Amino acid sequence: MMSRFTLENYFQLHDGKAIDFRLRVQKDQNNQYSFYIHPQGIDGETWDFKVIGNFLECTTSTSENLDSLLVDGETLENLDKNVLFLLIKQVAHKINELETVSTSQRDQLFKRVEALEQFQRECETAQEYERDRS
Repeated sequence: MMSRFTLENYFQLHDGKAIDFRLRVQKDQNNQYSFYIHPQGIDGETWDFKVIGNFLECTTSTSENLDSLLVDGETLENLDKNVLFLLIKQVAHKINELETVSTSQRDQLFKRVEALEQFQRECETAQEYERDRS
C-alpha cells in the first residue's frame, strides 16, 4: 500500500517558517468536504486534502509535493526525515507506475506491429494468388 502525505508532514515541512495558515474548505455535490491549506502571508507549499469521516487524504499529486524538495540547504536540514522518506517512497512508486505504463504500451505496440505484419503477409499472398490466376 502506498504511503500518504499527512497534515503533520505538511506542518513539518513548514516548521520554523510559518505558524499561521490559510485553510479554504469546499463542499461538493455529494456533500463531501475537501480543503486546501497554505501558509498565511509567506511563500510556501499548498496541499489539498479530502475529508473522509475523521480521516484526511492528501490529494496533492506527487509532482506537486516534490516541489518541496526544491529548497535551499537550510530548509532541507529542517525537513523532517519522515517527510523526505515519504517523498522518496512516492517517487519510487511513480517510477514503478511509469515503467508499468511503458511496458503496457510497448506490449500494445508489439501486438499492433504483429497484426500489421500479418496483414502485409495476407496482402502479399492475395497478390501472388491474383498473379497466378492471371
